Amino acid sequence: MQSLTEQRVRGLLLLLILGAFALRCYELTRQDIWWDEARNIDVALRPFWQIPTAPELDIHPPLYFWLLHLWCRLLGLGDSTEMSVALLASPAQLTFITRSLSVFFGLLGMATSIGLARQWQRKSEEVAGSSHYGLILFGVACLAALSPFWLAESQETRMYTLSFFWLMAAAFALLRGLSHGAPRLLFFFAILAALALLTHYNSLFIVLSWYLWWGLWALLQPRRWLWMRCVIGTGLFMSLLILPVLPIALRQIPGYRNPNLSVPPISEYLADNWRAYFGGTAFSPGLVSLGEWPLGNGWLWTVAVLIALGLCIHFWQRSRGNSEEITYLSFYLVWLLGGLGLYYIAVVDRGAFNPRYSSFVTPALYLLASIGLSAWGYRSIGVATGAFLLIGIGLGPAISADLYEERFSREAMQQTVTWLREEITPNDVVFVDQKYPFGFYYQRFAIEPEQIPIGQEVAPARYLFVDINTIDQRLNQWAADAERIFWVQWYESDTDPRHAVSFLLDKTGTWSGKKAFRGYTVEWWSLEPPNRYVLAPNMVAATYIFPPAVETTELSLPQEPSNPGELLPVAIRWKRVTVGEIDRPLKARVAIYPLGSESRKAQSDRPLLNDRHLLPAEWDPNDTPINVYSVTLPEDLARGSYEVRLLVYDAETLDPLTYVDLAGNPAGIEAVIGTVTVE
Repeated sequence: MQSLTEQRVRGLLLLLILGAFALRCYELTRQDIWWDEARNIDVALRPFWQIPTAPELDIHPPLYFWLLHLWCRLLGLGDSTEMSVALLASPAQLTFITRSLSVFFGLLGMATSIGLARQWQRKSEEVAGSSHYGLILFGVACLAALSPFWLAESQETRMYTLSFFWLMAAAFALLRGLSHGAPRLLFFFAILAALALLTHYNSLFIVLSWYLWWGLWALLQPRRWLWMRCVIGTGLFMSLLILPVLPIALRQIPGYRNPNLSVPPISEYLADNWRAYFGGTAFSPGLVSLGEWPLGNGWLWTVAVLIALGLCIHFWQRSRGNSEEITYLSFYLVWLLGGLGLYYIAVVDRGAFNPRYSSFVTPALYLLASIGLSAWGYRSIGVATGAFLLIGIGLGPAISADLYEERFSREAMQQTVTWLREEITPNDVVFVDQKYPFGFYYQRFAIEPEQIPIGQEVAPARYLFVDINTIDQRLNQWAADAERIFWVQWYESDTDPRHAVSFLLDKTGTWSGKKAFRGYTVEWWSLEPPNRYVLAPNMVAATYIFPPAVETTELSLPQEPSNPGELLPVAIRWKRVTVGEIDRPLKARVAIYPLGSESRKAQSDRPLLNDRHLLPAEWDPNDTPINVYSVTLPEDLARGSYEVRLLVYDAETLDPLTYVDLAGNPAGIEAVIGTVTVE
């Protein structure tokens, strides 16, 4: 017969699961759909067999998108090819339907984490009904229910809660199969691990850690060769299950890197992960306080010390000589540390870091945290209770910050679109620098160039892919008759780092204003149609060398006299002097001076980038990118002739490169590339 304590614990766990469900549904649609979510929805709403080959799939396997497709079909949404995405449902309906899949798997994951804790408890020396039985299960359930990180992932249309569930279910099957000597359960482990890999490639770091641990464990067993056959057999079986997506992975993974990002030191990497997993992505030093006393980061590190010391106490008190305890504890430690270590190797190689990408270690982290905190109960049950209460002091504000902290709220697309609808006229054109999520809120929007924008709005809107070599042709095609152009830019956009769009619009029209929204800015220009956009007219050959990095090959300067207050547009084509001898980011400055004077009157500074937005150190020998510079002439500039000079310098140290003439002789730091007349 179950003890009264166990019945109470189960009742509390049920209440926690219901509370977690309510918390995840609370404010589920408050924040707008953002870029990642919109991309996922767009791909998932395509015909089922088109999903794996969608170019927008980016760096993800197809399983989550298939499940989201079926989930949306179940709840009444059809394929996006049948109609505009914006017409499928209202934004609120679309948000609720798509995010509810993450809520569902978030709850399954929470239940599975309790199952893992129960599995651990059954192998402990404590009898059922002891206080520690309740503490461990209750602690895991609280962390799973109240983790700001898990809460945030449960409220977004992404694959992370699904990945956590597959991994926890796979770990449960593996440990149960090893504990009961049941090889058949291990093939369920292989299936679940394969599902995790088919959901997110970074699950590989966890699965590899498990197999390394399992191989070592098998070699230490009396029937080592039987277990080694299980290790190899399940590995081969899992490989066969994921084999169909291998072509997709080979298309996505090899070229996925970002050389413009810096790799964090290992200490910073671990600190950022710890802060995100316990405090949430919205955590800040001033967030947690006790009355009038701010706790700041001290709360996070106090919790870390309590957990680490608690694990040592647990091992010292109960695990010495207990092979089952050591097996389970070592498995979760390898899950946590192995996953973090293998992912950091990938960070060093690929330069792409976000705590979310290594978050597949969080189930092990939360279980180990609960074991460590409950271990303080060996000294005093009050100490253990106090340790859990200390976590609660921080989790409350962290959850509130995740839901309501304005600095960490998602972009306000709905507000941006509402303002545009009020401002635009039939003779205007709206351009957007990102495919997503504009089309979920604005119907008359086209992503593909051949599409015709159709919808209820009075002005068309288009996704403007910025190819600096053809951007003027695109604007001539779509905005030759526009009286105003609205340019919507996302705050994280890298679509136009050379500012080619604003360069062209400044040349052709008059900048009329700027409006800021959370996550977006809208600028607009007034024009007098018919409009003709030309990026770099009358390019002439010109060689100015700045070794060991770059040199110019062509440039475009205005031929007509300019007036004070006007824009002086300059376009320069660059190439590398040599390959591999410069590893620093560079900038180029175009400035005007009175003839023979050092009194600089105006300038424009821009980073040197190629057409893939890479720094000169990453340029191919055949790269010849155009960069543009907009020099605004001062209103009080005197009439006369002025020199246009070019300077190249280190973007970090500001040290200039030496300019050399065609004979290879040093000629100062600035090259005179032409003259202009101001009337």
